[in-house]
Amino acid sequence: MKTDFVAVLQDLAEVREVPLKGIKISSTGGEPGAEMADAEAEPVYGPRVRDDIQGNIIPGFNKDHQHFLFFKLGSAKAARVWLRWLTPRISSMDEVLAFVRAHRSLRLKLGVREPGLKATWVNVAFSYEAIAKLAGRDQADAFDERSFRQGLAERSAHLGDPEDPNAPGHRANWVVGGPENEAEILVIVASDDSDDLAEMVDVITQEATQARMELVFEQLGRTLPGSLRGHEHFGFKDGISQPGIRGRVSSAPGDFITPRYVNAADPHAGIFAKPGQMLVWPGQFLLGERRQNTESMTASAPAASNFPKWARRGSYVVCRRLLQDVPAFLQFVADAAATLGLPEVRVASMLVGRWPSGAPLMRVPDADDPVLAGDEFANNHFLFDDDTRPSGLRPIPGYAGDSHPAARADVLGAVCPHFAHIRKVNPRDVATDLGKPADGLLRMILRRGIPFGSPLAGVKKPSRKLVAQERGLVFLCYGSSIEDQFEFLTRRWANSTIQPNLGGHDPIIGQEGREPRARVVDFPTPAGPVRLHLKREWVTVTGGGYFFAPPISAITDVLGS
Repeated sequence: MKTDFVAVLQDLAEVREVPLKGIKISSTGGEPGAEMADAEAEPVYGPRVRDDIQGNIIPGFNKDHQHFLFFKLGSAKAARVWLRWLTPRISSMDEVLAFVRAHRSLRLKLGVREPGLKATWVNVAFSYEAIAKLAGRDQADAFDERSFRQGLAERSAHLGDPEDPNAPGHRANWVVGGPENEAEILVIVASDDSDDLAEMVDVITQEATQARMELVFEQLGRTLPGSLRGHEHFGFKDGISQPGIRGRVSSAPGDFITPRYVNAADPHAGIFAKPGQMLVWPGQFLLGERRQNTESMTASAPAASNFPKWARRGSYVVCRRLLQDVPAFLQFVADAAATLGLPEVRVASMLVGRWPSGAPLMRVPDADDPVLAGDEFANNHFLFDDDTRPSGLRPIPGYAGDSHPAARADVLGAVCPHFAHIRKVNPRDVATDLGKPADGLLRMILRRGIPFGSPLAGVKKPSRKLVAQERGLVFLCYGSSIEDQFEFLTRRWANSTIQPNLGGHDPIIGQEGREPRARVVDFPTPAGPVRLHLKREWVTVTGGGYFFAPPISAITDVLGS
């Protein structure tokens, strides 16, 4: 029976989060978690270190209202004065982590989703050219990351963006970050309150104007309203799968940066923070910290040193302003559903790898399950090529346990196709072109994006004015290597029809760099795969940049001095 996908989105149930009342927070501010006596010691990030790391890197802002300001420098001297003014307003890991813990504690204590705590945070990042102007060309050249030095516009074709200057996604047509409008400083402002956000943005832009800085572009982002909260514009829950970061806030037992919920007796305790959340060494996100070992899922590798000393514990930032063509997506879903004889919602979910609520196809292949989607200990607990075994959790007061159907091996991609977005960018246990399973951990990124524009998903009869409005995603991610993380995921996997497994392009973000730019996906059917051609692009890049978010001390001592 055919299901109208628009109607499904109209009726999208609010994800029912599993209640966890009763979880206690330790006196140190940490959370209870498994201790592994035989595990390699994880670094302790004391108050001074936490106060130097920008907070959108770790643990992330995750605010409903965000504003992105793209500036170009005028006078370097005046810009340094502005930076010294801005530095005390930059939100650190310590500040954000303290808020997150207080928010979680109060939320569990009161048993409500939003306990009423509010904060407004600011972070800043710099392009290669900005660092060269503020600190000297020799300091900028000390970053041994070719992608960063070249910038996003120069790397655009390398990422599969259109090479035809007449194409909307060509860098010459970008609203920011193109050859004529490159930004040198990115300021990120985030808040729980839209008025507080606007007030902070006004103050920052006024001070920047006085410092003779040009506001090249600005973008307001906000969480989608109502039942679409936490979803992106195609109608799917976003941001469910994020890596866990190894490291401790203090030496107190259980005081981890990423809370640990897997029981110490479980053989997976050294690999997962909670079921499905892989633990990754912080050097994959912070320069100069111990990195992930390619020979082991749990061991670390020596820290990198291919950057100026003052940049330690900073992170590269990729920003891509992505327009989403919702009508084109819905039309493809409807046409494909008619061709395959499948419900529209199933076809759409097979493109993503999850149902609209966020429930994974691997665990509930036949129908969406908002209860599973709301269970943070189950909604990301699955493999692709092997049966997923239950994880032993430490006692969690208020949590009855994972009683949802277990994921079964799907080597052939019959349940979650090999082209599905979540399988393309995070193959988990799948054998890939990389060979070693642990090498996949080196490709993980910290995603910090947010939608912009008014939603169209679920609107049955939208007006022409609404359809014509821009909507999309401000894609933002952090990592210690643009080339080995973001660009690898984009070029080698999302844009490929054969990697990490044969089956077609990533239909959501993948691109075909050559003309014609039509992509393909091989839909699994009982009679064999059916190849469908995606002749229209649903996602178009319209700007962005490559930046570096330095430690806060470096903004004062190096860039602003």
